[in-house]
Amino acid sequence: MDESCYWNKKTFAIVTGASRGIGRTLAEKISQQIGPDSVLLLISRDEKDLDSLQKAIETDRPSVRVHVGVTDLSNCDESALNGVVSSALAGESAESFAHALCVHNAGSLGDATKRCTDLLSVNSCVQYFQLNLASVVVLNAIFLRRFTSPVVQQRKTVVNMSSLCGVEPFSSLSLYCTGKAGRDMFFKVLAKEEPDVRVLNYAPGPVETNMRVQLLHQSWTEEIKSGGLGLTTEMTCDRLMAILARDSYASGAHVDYYDP
Repeated sequence: MDESCYWNKKTFAIVTGASRGIGRTLAEKISQQIGPDSVLLLISRDEKDLDSLQKAIETDRPSVRVHVGVTDLSNCDESALNGVVSSALAGESAESFAHALCVHNAGSLGDATKRCTDLLSVNSCVQYFQLNLASVVVLNAIFLRRFTSPVVQQRKTVVNMSSLCGVEPFSSLSLYCTGKAGRDMFFKVLAKEEPDVRVLNYAPGPVETNMRVQLLHQSWTEEIKSGGLGLTTEMTCDRLMAILARDSYASGAHVDYYDP
């Protein structure tokens, strides 16, 4: 499709994990491309960093309304998630948006010092999957239910920040690989059930973020520790923005930064 047709429309956009790393860079880039009167909902548990991002975006794009949703996705329920989305849409009709976009970026690595046989705490596992899977599933349903108008034709896009770890096993990353694989499959099912929703599982590549620093510090495998320099957040977010604009991927597909 003509890449100019995807952006520059009144959009309701959600970015989770928006306070730093890939999420922060992506929120900035989305804010530069969406049309006037758009609403951008930034979700993270870090209020200070969210506030600074909100101010920066509002200065750069005063025609975009930025809403901050300070939420701990590892410890929230459906009413909290519904409240965050409702607050961002206050005073707006869902039918007034030409495009609805949700980027599920929030996530955590888990304890990369542990082998599968070291995972002995049910509570730790439950909390991990609350953040990395359960909250994603519920927020996604809340988002899509807001944009189901039979009257207005709307573009709906859902992006899952995936990983090579979602399709290949890596020692020391049992929880991370499991969470990413589960998310990938969930969004493949979503694409099958909802053909009018464009669904993308995007693997951003090895990006220089705090998570990668943690991984290199904790992991006990040479396979991971021998990794070279990573990508910048700018590089991987530019790639994602281009993939979305071209809109040529198969809905539900797993697309890697390095794919042609």
